[in-house]
Amino acid sequence: MTATTLAMIIVVTTFGFANVIDNLVEVGLSAIPSWFIVGGLYFLPLALILAEFASDTENTGGIYSYMERSLGAKWAFVGIWSYFVSNLVYLQSSFSRLPIRASLSVTGTDVFEASTGMLPILGVLVCLLITWLACRGINRFSRFADWCGWGTLALVAALVIIPPVLVITGVRESATAFTLSALTPAFDLDYFATFSWLLFAVAGAEVAAPYVKQTRDPTRDFPRAILSATLLIASIYVLATVAVAILIPLESLTLATGIYDIWEWLAAAVGLPRVETARLCMIFLTLGSIAAYIIWMESPIRMMFSDVPEGTFPRVLTSRDESGTHHNALWIQAAVVSALTLLPLLSVSVGSNGSERFIALLNDLASLSLVIPYTFVAFAYIQARKNGMDAPFKMVQSDRLAIAIAWLVLLVSAAGYLGAGLFALQSEIIDWTYVGIVYGGPAILILFGLLLRFVSMRTLASKKL
Repeated sequence: MTATTLAMIIVVTTFGFANVIDNLVEVGLSAIPSWFIVGGLYFLPLALILAEFASDTENTGGIYSYMERSLGAKWAFVGIWSYFVSNLVYLQSSFSRLPIRASLSVTGTDVFEASTGMLPILGVLVCLLITWLACRGINRFSRFADWCGWGTLALVAALVIIPPVLVITGVRESATAFTLSALTPAFDLDYFATFSWLLFAVAGAEVAAPYVKQTRDPTRDFPRAILSATLLIASIYVLATVAVAILIPLESLTLATGIYDIWEWLAAAVGLPRVETARLCMIFLTLGSIAAYIIWMESPIRMMFSDVPEGTFPRVLTSRDESGTHHNALWIQAAVVSALTLLPLLSVSVGSNGSERFIALLNDLASLSLVIPYTFVAFAYIQARKNGMDAPFKMVQSDRLAIAIAWLVLLVSAAGYLGAGLFALQSEIIDWTYVGIVYGGPAILILFGLLLRFVSMRTLASKKL
């Protein structure tokens, strides 16, 4: 793979129009400076840390190897398992939302608003389809992901260029007033309740890590791919947020249909057929989502089972074919994701109906889980720099400054973790069951992983006797 292909894989799997809409709906124009905050304090430092690890010849390319050299096998396992767990929750969220995108592509409306209970069921079917495609091997889809990446950039270019040009040339006025008070984040409980959504939106540079060995020049191309993709994604989020605010009154945006509505408004602004243009854009974005989910389905499996020592997991999970695809692990993962996908039916059954509320719940669960593994990556980096890691590519030359930046990543991760689900604690009647599931769920799954490791290691030891 070339550095460009790797960069496009990162762009496809990380950037999402839905993230622009979600954060504009929740925090308004303060999402614009927020992208700079999370980009500078979180996304860029994490990408630089991953690039430095990847360029180090002592590492094999997976994030397990990054953590194992610094934290030891046990804590590296906890870190990689937490990453695997977070990916399960992310996939559960994504597969449940994809039917809404398909509905908008075909009908131009959200047909699930009054039948939210169908989303988890359809999400399971999507999960099984994506798993089947992932079993065909990621190399078959790298060009598809590359094509979708460039296509996504073309749509983004149209979105971020046309609305500002129309305003500058006087063709139309901005639909939203850009005032200092509106742009300034409140930094209150409501803001931090969705702060983790911002972190979740920019996470994903590590998705290309398992393919570092498949690049032409890993030491040179992999850091280039991560850095270029990071800067590109951060820029796109800022420009797209500005463009959407110019194009649409913020009070008209919704979590469920906003990703479709922006293309209707853009088509109307340039004189194109509204419905046909919006549906065409949604069809392409849905295909791009499928490409991203194929990679997200397969990539963490490679991270999880390729680098860990023998005996850490049962052989049924670690077996793979000649191309490195873990078929058994993929289908077992599909079974777990399917079970998680059906869990929100409990929320729907007790009255949390409607696509808006359903999507907010999925965002909280996915965002909360994803920040956990990055704390382990940051800890591993701190220890690696203390131990004198001398990689060809360095985030900064000074060890003290590098360690300070990693501590900053840890603090931002903590803020994101504590922030997710805060809205539930602000309710007049607190749903303690929900709070316990949101905050305790990842911990329970991590403990289950440690138990699985213990049993597997004991089994291996008994076989060697």
